[in-house]
Amino acid sequence: MATLDNTAVVREFYRAFNAKDLELLRSTMHPDAIVQSIPFDETEKLIDHCESWAAALPDGQVDVTHLLGQGDFVIAEFTGRGTHTGPFTGPGGVTIPASHRPIELRFIEVFELRDGKIAEVRQYYDALSLMTQLGIGARPGQSEAPAPEARH
Repeated sequence: MATLDNTAVVREFYRAFNAKDLELLRSTMHPDAIVQSIPFDETEKLIDHCESWAAALPDGQVDVTHLLGQGDFVIAEFTGRGTHTGPFTGPGGVTIPASHRPIELRFIEVFELRDGKIAEVRQYYDALSLMTQLGIGARPGQSEAPAPEARH
């Protein structure tokens, strides 16, 4: 019996995303595949998630640094880059209009595959960095409120 190479499935997933080939992307996943965005504690259909990122960053590219597979699990480390030129559906379904800003973000994704197809993804990234790059979050080192005055 042949062994499935689940890392090859994940590579194909990223290749399809980079090409914005949604049909090829769908072919790598189960129809009920989900993604959990850990920073925002949200779960949605994986294809909807991918379509949202592709619409928001049409020039978006994923540069895979590491892939590690063990059985039905694959862990990917990558950097995503692109320009926010389209609407982005963010946490809670809020639409963030195009900021025309460049985005560069490092990710870790944990894939669980079933029968050679992606069934679930858990995604880890710095949400504050994303919001800051989109122009809607605080910059590191920036405080929203003035520091309290020292008492003498």
